[in-house]
Amino acid sequence: MKRILIAGLFHEGNSFSSLVTGEASFAVARDEAVLAKARTSNAALGGAFRYLCEQPVTLLPVTTAIAPPGGPVDDDVYARLRSEIADAVRTSNPDGIYLDLHGAMITQTRDDPEGDLLATLRDAVGSKVPIAASLDLHAYVTAAMLGSADIIVACKENPHTDYDEAGAKAAELLMQLLEGAIKPVTAAIWLPLIIGARMETANGPLARLHETRRELIARSTNLLDISIYNTTTLLDVPNGGQCITAIADSDSAAAHEAVETLARAFWAARDEFTHELPSLASVMADLRAGRIAPLVILGDQGDRVLAGTPGDGTAVLHELMTDWPDIRALVPVTDADVVRAAGRVGIGESLRSAVGGRFSEGVTPVVADWQVLALGDGRFVQEGPFLADEPAELGDTALLRTGNVTVLATTLPGFTQDPQAFLSQGADPAAFDVMVTKSGHHFKLSFARIGRCIVIDTPGISNYRVGGVPFRKRRPIYPEDPVEITELASHLFWSAATS
Repeated sequence: MKRILIAGLFHEGNSFSSLVTGEASFAVARDEAVLAKARTSNAALGGAFRYLCEQPVTLLPVTTAIAPPGGPVDDDVYARLRSEIADAVRTSNPDGIYLDLHGAMITQTRDDPEGDLLATLRDAVGSKVPIAASLDLHAYVTAAMLGSADIIVACKENPHTDYDEAGAKAAELLMQLLEGAIKPVTAAIWLPLIIGARMETANGPLARLHETRRELIARSTNLLDISIYNTTTLLDVPNGGQCITAIADSDSAAAHEAVETLARAFWAARDEFTHELPSLASVMADLRAGRIAPLVILGDQGDRVLAGTPGDGTAVLHELMTDWPDIRALVPVTDADVVRAAGRVGIGESLRSAVGGRFSEGVTPVVADWQVLALGDGRFVQEGPFLADEPAELGDTALLRTGNVTVLATTLPGFTQDPQAFLSQGADPAAFDVMVTKSGHHFKLSFARIGRCIVIDTPGISNYRVGGVPFRKRRPIYPEDPVEITELASHLFWSAATS
């Protein structure tokens, strides 16, 4: 019976946020609680767990920690979580390691903590113990990560409906490597390119690229996986463009050819990643005229917590209150100060307070008289399908109303792409004409069954425009800079466990 250690550390970073991601933002499970969560989780951990349960292995659960996207993780918090996992690896002496990672975490002083974590674990177990990790397709994949892990694969769909499949694939390749059935070699190539629009994989240029990916795998007997990484826009990191990886069984030529073929197609499509989103005014006019029916669920493109913003933007809130006073609206806003103030006055009471604009530059707070409708602890379990059955934290919350608008004020930025973020805190979306989520893609998976989902063009750093994000480390990069590519060359990473 092989002994497989499983752990996870999941956070997507925003280099430009002033809000540090602390311990309170993480939902943490340890030891047997990891297995209890994994049994029903739709995250990569759940897929890996269910695959491994069918194999002749003993599972060694350690720690999983997941937080919503946001500012850099506190250095000490990361160091403690890394130590928990590394200490368990050293004491348990596993035969193999599976990790559920996002791949785009940053900390206050580290651009590549996942690379650091994987290197720490490699040092702990030596070269012969295989390490496999599954990543989000918006990961920042580095040579340090690929040099320390034997297997790294991404989910393939955005919105992410296949986290569990990515986890299962990583676990499957880990087992094949342990059994000596494969000798994996990974080719990787990086493109100096940012994409901030048309990022869904079911249509547009990414749909074509993924179709090519599937064709390349179908034609080859040796390709085990090809992953395309659309590195999240709000990271300011070295070599932070697009990445493509291919894992082959002993066949470095096949891996090289796959990533270079896709890289050429990707670069040729670089000018197609532009969007035109509807304005809030146009959507509200359609709603008022009856051309679309309530409930309408809006994705706030410029203030997407799922892209790492603090979630304290108020542009939509201002416009709904000023221009559409007859439309009942529910809006989430990160504002710990107003949550504390509401807690002091209590449910049923009123307070005059500013809401929003605590962290993001250029955001005007909304000042009004608010009635406190409910107070909550911010804990909930996500309904999914994105991250289904994963616990989440909003911090303490307050449900506040003024005129036609109800605000779910949260202490922490949170996963508001999920209906349970609202229902668990006393706000029923069905009672409104329109509601807002701080998401641009994944809210569609959860809300489509109860209303019309529309992403709207709103101001904010997560609504990428050339020149609108102050990149320093990530440059030169297209379209921020006039980059020319004369050669596309991939790099090889051999599995240490098979050498």
